Amino acid sequence: MSYKIMHIVGNRPQFIKLAPVSRAIQKRGYEEIIIHTGQHFDENMSNIFFEELGIQYPKANLNAGSGTHAQVTAKVISRLEEIVINENPNAVIIYGDTNSTLAAAIVVSKLNIPLFHVESGSRTFSKTNPEEKNRIVADHLSNYLFTPDKISADNLKKEGIDPTQIIFSGDVMYDQFLYCAAQSYNISTEKYPVNYILMTWHRQENTCSKNRMEKMLSFLEKINYNIVLPLHPRTRKLLIEHDLWKRVEMNDNLIIVDPVGYKEMTILLSRCKLLISDSGGASKEASFVGKKCFFPLRLGVWPELVELGYINMVDIDDDKSIQRSIKEMEEIIHFNKKMIKSSCFGNGNAAEIIVDTIERALRTQNV
Repeated sequence: MSYKIMHIVGNRPQFIKLAPVSRAIQKRGYEEIIIHTGQHFDENMSNIFFEELGIQYPKANLNAGSGTHAQVTAKVISRLEEIVINENPNAVIIYGDTNSTLAAAIVVSKLNIPLFHVESGSRTFSKTNPEEKNRIVADHLSNYLFTPDKISADNLKKEGIDPTQIIFSGDVMYDQFLYCAAQSYNISTEKYPVNYILMTWHRQENTCSKNRMEKMLSFLEKINYNIVLPLHPRTRKLLIEHDLWKRVEMNDNLIIVDPVGYKEMTILLSRCKLLISDSGGASKEASFVGKKCFFPLRLGVWPELVELGYINMVDIDDDKSIQRSIKEMEEIIHFNKKMIKSSCFGNGNAAEIIVDTIERALRTQNV
C-alpha cells in the first residue's frame, strides 16, 4: 500500500533532521510532501539546506517570517490548516521544538490526522524557555514520539504519556552527521585560521536585551584565541540595533562570517578546537566528533552529555564560572585534549526506525 506522508519544517535544524527521514521514505516509494513554514526566511538559513542535503523543494511555503511568538504561531496555524485539509496526508511528521512545531501539532491533531514527533522528550525544566512550552504541547498532542536518547524517553514516561507511544529511535541528526561524514566535499576553508574555536549564538535568552548581549561580548573578549562565528541574521540585527556592532569589530579575535551550510558547518566542527554555543543542536553535534561544548546559558540541555563532560555549562553572570571555563578552554587548546565520540544517540539508524514505526502504525491503523 502507498502512503502520503507530510513533513512540516521551518528552520535549519529541522531541515537537517528531515533529510535522513526523507531518504528512508523515498526508499520505500511513498509519496512525501514538504511544507516549509518560512520561520527562517534568510536564503543562507533556508534554501541552501534543501540544495545541500538533497531534499526536494517544499510544495508550499507559508512565509511566516519573523515576529513575536504569538504572531509566528498564529500565521502558521491560519495558513497551514487549508493546506493539510487539501492534501489530506496519511501521516504528518513534525520535528524539534520551534513555533512551527507547536502550530503544526495544534492544526494536525485537531484534524485527527496521525501525528509523529521526531526529537521528543528533551526537557530544560525551565518554564521561561519558549521552546520548552512548544515541546511539551507537541509531545502531548502527538500519536508517536521518537526520542533521541533514553533520558528523553524517561521524561515522557514521567509526564504520564503511554509507553507504547514512546519510541527510543536514536537521533536523526546523528544519522545525517554520519551520512555527511562519509561524503567528500569540495569546500574551501582557506578563509578560516588553522586553529580556532567555533561559535554559534542565537538563542532568545542570550539575545533578549542589550545587557545580555553585552555580557556575551564581555565573555568573548576574555578569550584570547581565534573565534569563528557564523552569525545568525537575527543576532547580527540585534547587535546593530543595540549599538554594539563597533564592539564586535574591535575584538580582533572574533572572526564574523555569514551563516554557512550544513556541510561547511560539519567541516568547521570537525576541525575546531572546541565549540561555544547556546544551541541544543550544535552542542549535541559537537559530541559526535568528540569536541567539548561550552554552553553560555543556565539552561538544562542534554543532561547525559553534561554528566559525561561533553557540555560545560558557563554562567556568564558569574565571573568565577567564566574564569573556570576559560582556564579549561586554554588547557584543551594547549594540550590538544580530545574526547571520544559520544554514543548516547543511537546507532545511526534512527530514520529507519521512525519510518518502520509509521509504516506499521498506518498498516495496523494503530493511531
